[in-house]
Amino acid sequence: MDTHLFHLLRQRMHGDHALQARLFELTDPKDFLAAVQALAEELGYTLEKADLFEATLAGRRAWHNRNR
Repeated sequence: MDTHLFHLLRQRMHGDHALQARLFELTDPKDFLAAVQALAEELGYTLEKADLFEATLAGRRAWHNRNR
């Protein structure tokens, strides 16, 4: 997994409120993953579905454990 790529994607998402809103509206996980893959491609990167899924799970774990 390319941690540099995920860092770039996070920066882009955190700095773009319209993008955040668009991603937040996606209720189907497959649609969300496809949108993030498209964003990576816009930045000139290829993002494997398995890596993106793994990163999504890690993000969820971090969110759930944030106040522990």
